[in-house]
Amino acid sequence: MLPKTLLVCLLDLIAVKSAFGWNHVSRANFESFANGKELALVAFVAPWTEPSKALEAEWLAATSQTKNPLLSIDCTAQADLCREQGIISYPAIRVFDGSDKVRRYKGARKASAIVSFLNRASFPVVSTLDQHNITDFKSADEAVIIAYIPNEEQALKATFTELAFKNHDKHTFGIASDKKLAKAENIHMPSVVVYKSKGGGQELLPGPSSVDALETFLETATAPAIGEFTRKNEMKYMKERKSLVYYFSPSPEDRETYRSSLQPLAQKFKEYLSFVTVDSVEYNHMLPALGLHDNGAPALAVFNPMYGQAFPHDQKKSITPEAVEGFVMDIVQGKVQPLGKEEETRHTEL
Repeated sequence: MLPKTLLVCLLDLIAVKSAFGWNHVSRANFESFANGKELALVAFVAPWTEPSKALEAEWLAATSQTKNPLLSIDCTAQADLCREQGIISYPAIRVFDGSDKVRRYKGARKASAIVSFLNRASFPVVSTLDQHNITDFKSADEAVIIAYIPNEEQALKATFTELAFKNHDKHTFGIASDKKLAKAENIHMPSVVVYKSKGGGQELLPGPSSVDALETFLETATAPAIGEFTRKNEMKYMKERKSLVYYFSPSPEDRETYRSSLQPLAQKFKEYLSFVTVDSVEYNHMLPALGLHDNGAPALAVFNPMYGQAFPHDQKKSITPEAVEGFVMDIVQGKVQPLGKEEETRHTEL
């Protein structure tokens, strides 16, 4: 029999692992939730893979912030179950809500995005708004879309409702039909307004619109001032024909701090520049092409995709909103030469 002190230590280790590691469920537990009526998210993971390791901390953080079940299945231990669920890559997150149709979770694999998704699911697809609930509703999600449509405009309501059904996984939608309320909000009917809780601000689309026009507006208006550069959106940024302001950092926390501090500047130049943060570990190969060295520290560069010009920011200098704005203005005024041109000029002078 183990000594009492050793037994206590082992129990403590088990408790720590349960609190800070995956807590996978059995097939029986999974099936009870999958066949129930409560909304649940299930992460199918292969714990040894880097993407699964990256999700682990976010999943645990989200678990502590919501009452909805967040389950995980170890696909290395339960290969048959994962195969039955059609899992072919890891991690895969599925939404179970009591219906026969299992949905893919399409949001970011961050605790904040997961919690927002679950909070959003507690709302109707389209909420009915009045003077009593509209203020709280505006801050219910990172992006809240409100249509100010009078009751007599039933066709417009149907169009907006169609948009909401297509995008309810990503955003929160509501309709305000009270003309006095719209007047108090200084909104001319009919209009659709996107309210953004992070960084504040709003985007407005006046007049009646088709579903396609609303979709285009929604995509543009809900885009973050500073996005995270990924393989999925790389071509989208390139096709916008704007110069990109890359901020490279190995730390997710540092990239989030940068986004918060640079947001006003990104809003100021949004018509001409796309500000993005980049994981310098995953996209290490981009640094040399932009004239940057991998010294483990944050780095910044401006890239003009139309002319293939790169402007590396001096890595010995600090990266502050003032420094970035000054660097951008120096580029515009021709005070900073693009990568390659500097070398050409230097050799010419010699």
